[in-house]
Amino acid sequence: MSNPVSWWVIAAALILLPIVWIGIRKKDPFFILVDDRNRYSLSQLQIVLWTILVLSLLLGVFLARKFAPVSVANPLAIEIPNELLLVMGISVGSTTVASAIKANKDATRAAKIRTRQVKPNEKSTRAATTTKTRSFWDLLMEEEGDPNVPERIDPTKFQNLWLTLIVVIAYAGIAVAVFAPNEVYAATCKLPGFSSNLTTLLGISHAGYLAGKLPNRN
Repeated sequence: MSNPVSWWVIAAALILLPIVWIGIRKKDPFFILVDDRNRYSLSQLQIVLWTILVLSLLLGVFLARKFAPVSVANPLAIEIPNELLLVMGISVGSTTVASAIKANKDATRAAKIRTRQVKPNEKSTRAATTTKTRSFWDLLMEEEGDPNVPERIDPTKFQNLWLTLIVVIAYAGIAVAVFAPNEVYAATCKLPGFSSNLTTLLGISHAGYLAGKLPNRN
């Protein structure tokens, strides 16, 4: 296979395969994004997006080098920029802290948590506090408060979601350049990075998102 981009597509398909299988079993293609509150989780979306993008890129580059039409001495000679490692660390850390905050509030403020109704094909040991089933609006809406009061958009989630989508899409576009043969088949291949300022911005965004989860909302 002479087209390096084809290896990226294959790598992405391999990584998506278990996600698709779980989605089929659960009758929801996005079940991997569902948290214990039966809502689509923003933090889970972020870690899934970065995991699929970075791991598929890394695996795609390796496969392209391993099965290259020209000799590549060390297919694993792939440099990962520090910025990319930081972004992955921010994503993992944010998901972990968000899960801890939600678990604590689930234990102390269960009546104020806006949990969703399960679908007919699903089971849950937790009673829902709202009449709504999950939707992608969950990625933007406040997760706690009086269940009888209309939900509002959470500004920290709104900002964090859009910044994540913009950076992920932009990075995917930049990464296409890595799959030029003269880059993939070089003695050492380096994945693209981005500016330290952008990494800082992502860190600030995640910090604001997590800080927005801390106050109790009545």
